[in-house]
Amino acid sequence: MGYKILDWCIGCTACVKRCPTDAITGERNKIHIIDPDLCIDCGACGVVCPVECIADEEGDICKGFPRREWPKAIVIEDNCIGSGCELCIHICPFDALFLNTSGERVGDFFGVAEVIEKRCTGCRLCEQACGWSAIYIDPPREALKKRIFEPVEMVDTAAG
Repeated sequence: MGYKILDWCIGCTACVKRCPTDAITGERNKIHIIDPDLCIDCGACGVVCPVECIADEEGDICKGFPRREWPKAIVIEDNCIGSGCELCIHICPFDALFLNTSGERVGDFFGVAEVIEKRCTGCRLCEQACGWSAIYIDPPREALKKRIFEPVEMVDTAAG
């Protein structure tokens, strides 16, 4: 199904700038559209939308976040084999990962992937490419949805 921009889009272009696959098009101050053939369902667009007008593949509206809380890649250094792999580094469309070789060499491998946070969109391509479970995106996808939960009433079981 893919992500979709809803009717209350203000055409601010924030999503266009954040999309790692150039799937979003539109003129400033007009409703934008997402090409489902180019969209990789990453949610990078939803976290930057100031009016929260982007729905995910399940129809849930994406939640906007302040910049300091945007999803980003986290490397688990103990799992990263570094040189010889570098799949996450090569797949990143924003050059947000590099091989840090300042540490010590371990056998035939050396270095670990490191994230340049200012460049990372949290698109999850690196997470999907890594076969070593050495990189993940935080927060997880479920946390990117704008869900409004009804408060649960507390029942006093002692009052019997």
